Amino acid sequence: MRAFELNRKTYKGIRKMDHGQMSAFCENLYKRGYEAGKQEASGLSDEEITQAILQVKGIGEKKANDILQALSQAKGEKDG
Repeated sequence: MRAFELNRKTYKGIRKMDHGQMSAFCENLYKRGYEAGKQEASGLSDEEITQAILQVKGIGEKKANDILQALSQAKGEKDG
């Protein structure tokens, strides 16, 4: 996704917009920025999280999997 560039043609178009057109333009701009931000902050994969947890002294594979399941469940509840 490319960055938004306000060129002269777009600027003139914005100046001529009515309220509804400007609302739609701003909503579209926001959604593009939101999606770009979401892609940038993709986070760690489940395997990377498991490997990081296994580095903690006292946590074995079973406990790491339990933690990963709890995280997945919490993420599912947040999204759903």
